[in-house]
Amino acid sequence: MAGCFGQCFGRCSKCCLQLPLLLARLDSAPESLFRKKASTYVTDRTLQFTLREWWRQISAPKAIVGMIGAGLILGLSGPFGTYGSMQPGPRLIYWLAIAFGSFSIGLLNARMIGEFAPLRKWGVLPAYGVAGIIGGLPVYLMVELVNLAAGRGLPDNWSAALEIFAYCTAINLCICVLLAWFHSADAKEADAGTHSGAGAKAAAPALMKRLPIELRGQLSHLSMQDHYVEVVTDRGSKLVLMRLADAISEVATVPGIRIHRSHWVALAAVARTRRDGDRLFVEMKDGTVLPISRSSVPAARAAGLMPSA
Repeated sequence: MAGCFGQCFGRCSKCCLQLPLLLARLDSAPESLFRKKASTYVTDRTLQFTLREWWRQISAPKAIVGMIGAGLILGLSGPFGTYGSMQPGPRLIYWLAIAFGSFSIGLLNARMIGEFAPLRKWGVLPAYGVAGIIGGLPVYLMVELVNLAAGRGLPDNWSAALEIFAYCTAINLCICVLLAWFHSADAKEADAGTHSGAGAKAAAPALMKRLPIELRGQLSHLSMQDHYVEVVTDRGSKLVLMRLADAISEVATVPGIRIHRSHWVALAAVARTRRDGDRLFVEMKDGTVLPISRSSVPAARAAGLMPSA
């Protein structure tokens, strides 16, 4: 049984090791792949961003140490009858797999469901709470797959299955609630830091509060993508469900200009302006190239964005 479980765990580990490569390929894929349809483009970009952020958080040293610590504690204590039914080595591997799987799925639920715009209107804690309840099913399926790999088999009856499902839902709910608590604490700390310093820095634009803490940096540009606005900072980007006009109104404290019906740029983030025939383009410091519409040329000239030649 230990040999069979070791083989299954080894295969799962190889799949996990391939995930960063897959995400890197998604991140470097040409933009044209995402522009077949506006709605498909938005969905793909949102999923790509979610997976990238999920992997960044799940691979953080603190997260890895926490998962290993939880797995070791469970493996040494042997709850749910595993202490007497499994040898120490397989038991440790079993609970490490459960710990990594549960936290990984819980974090992915929080990112994909808890950040869903309609749910976020309720607040961070309710949204993540819903994510915790919904995520009980995938956690349960993961546990049963690990049980099969370990040779423990499936539950004998519906009552036993429902009991395991209840435990999985409760654990996932606790994970999501903890993530919501850390999210709220980070937000309060960031807001406190923004308003401190006796006016040394200008207040952050209101739009920043719609972004995750780790993306709140120097604003670069806003781009309309279907019903979403892509907010780009020097720390990354995120799609926000709102109108571009409303987003621009929330960055009124940042010197900038609307260069196109679908694009707004922060003047400090513009690297240069170039001409291609009779068309004008703005190149941002992050390498993004955005068009300047004919109707926006006077405003661009007034802002000093026109090329010298």
